[in-house]
This record gives sequence, structure tokens and C-alpha cells, in this order.
Amino acid sequence: MKIMTLNAHSHGVDLPISVFEDNLAHLADYIWQQQIDVIALQEACQTQSEDTVKTEQVHGFIAAVGEEEIHDLPSAVGEEEIHDLPSADKKTVIRRDNYVWRLMQKLEQKGCRYDWTWDGIKTGYGIFDEGLAIISKFPIEHVQSYYLSHSRDYQNWKTRKAIAADVCVGAQKVCFVCTHLGWWGDEEEPFASQMDLLQKALSEKKGNIFLLGDFNSPADERNTGYDYVKSYGWLDTWQLAGNDGHERTVPGKIDGWSEEAEKGLCIDYIWANYPANVVSSQVVLSGQKEPVISDHFAILAEIREK
Repeated sequence: MKIMTLNAHSHGVDLPISVFEDNLAHLADYIWQQQIDVIALQEACQTQSEDTVKTEQVHGFIAAVGEEEIHDLPSAVGEEEIHDLPSADKKTVIRRDNYVWRLMQKLEQKGCRYDWTWDGIKTGYGIFDEGLAIISKFPIEHVQSYYLSHSRDYQNWKTRKAIAADVCVGAQKVCFVCTHLGWWGDEEEPFASQMDLLQKALSEKKGNIFLLGDFNSPADERNTGYDYVKSYGWLDTWQLAGNDGHERTVPGKIDGWSEEAEKGLCIDYIWANYPANVVSSQVVLSGQKEPVISDHFAILAEIREK
């Protein structure tokens, strides 16, 4: 089983449409070439002013519990109808430049069929719905979303969530969790509080769990976010694969990281709640063998259960 995490940083205020399309095409090609089974995406966005997608064009979508499923919304939901929806349901509306929906279209053209979920978390740069996504070749049985921040304000850029998808991998049920956490030293929304809430939310889950995402916590910093995750018993699949140290997943300065990131940082991880048999873990889409498609690189891990 191959699993991957990527902070896609899919939309940007000054991002040319040609670059957006190239990034999508490169990601679809890579998923298809590598036959990746499960992908977790952070900062998977859509433009709030874009037209909505007709429901008959949305295939394989599984909505998170607590939000109305997209295929139960009227086909071609109009702007006036969206404003009448409860606030939570606004976030399930899929728009024409939704990064994940567009990615699914490209994969379908290659003959790849995936189940997928996407949850809008907050407004990004004043114009985007910024969301989390999980894409799975295996059937997604159930999706739950959890608030991890004190804020639940959709306009607050510090609002944080996680989504957890229960996936049927053969006869086994495996939970894949995608999240994008805040910073260790944030006084309003500290990392530790968010991780505590995530751990509490997942405590009722049974069986194998993989936790994927952008943790905004450098691997080489002691007694901060990385060590805090490990203190809950999570195992870094990078280390389970036998790798020494960590490779950078952020090549330089990005939003939220300035001087600290000049030489690059590792802040993206795939964690397991058990000693998984990880045969390989590598940084990909980094410009070495594959193109760079985001301000983050991706982590790809292969798990081979005995």
C-alpha cells in the first residue's frame, strides 16, 4: 500500500492559471505512474466566486459527518440557494476550480477510480475556500471532521480541523487522518491544544490509524511539536522505514516560516499508531526526479503488511 501526504498550496492570489493546470497535470501523472492508494492533501482550495459543479459531475465524493452530502444538494446550486444553506453546508459546495474535483477528473481520464472527501476549513486570502482532502483507491466507508482550534470562525485564518476517513483495505478497516496544525508557540491557538483535541477525537477509533499532514513542527526541534506528537505514541513512518535524520519538505521561506526556513524544514509527516512495516519512505515532487508543484514537497511511504 502506497500512501502520500502533500500540502498542495493549490491556489494563490498571483498564481497563473497555466501553472495551476500544470501542477494538477503533474500530480495526476505522478499518482497514476506510482499507483498511489491513498493521498492526503492540505490547502486544497477552490475560489469562492467560481460557479458550482452540477452534482451529476461529482463522482465518488463522500461528505464528512455533520455536513450535507454534495449529491443531496440541488444540481447546479445557485448563489441565492447557497446563502440559504446552514453555514456548515456551504463548505460542502464543490466549485469548478476545486483542486480535488479537478484532480479526480484527470485521474478518471487515465482510468483511475478513487473515492474522495473534501472539507472546507476556512477562508484563505479572503477569496478561497481552503480545505483538507483524502483520496482513496479503497472504498471510503465513513468520514468524520473535527475542529481542533478554539476558533470555529470560517473567516479566521487560524481555524484548524482534521478529517478522518474509515477505509476498507481488503478485509481490514484502516483510518486515514488528514490535518494541518498550527504553530507550537502560537498564544491564541497553540499546537499542543490542537494535538490534544485530535488525540481525544481519535481515542475512540480502533485498529490501525495513519495520521498525515502538515504539522508546522520542524523535526529537528526538540521539546516542541514533533516530540509532542511522539509523546502520544505515534510512530514516524520515516523512521520506521529505517531512514536517518529527515529530509526537508519545505525548501525555503513560505507563509508562516521566514528566517527559520531559509535552509529548508521538515514539517510534513506520515505517522502510524502501530509499528507498521514501512518498506520505504521518501520525499517526492521535490524537483529531483519529479517537478515541484507546491511550496511543499510530498512524503510517499510504502507499507507492506506481513
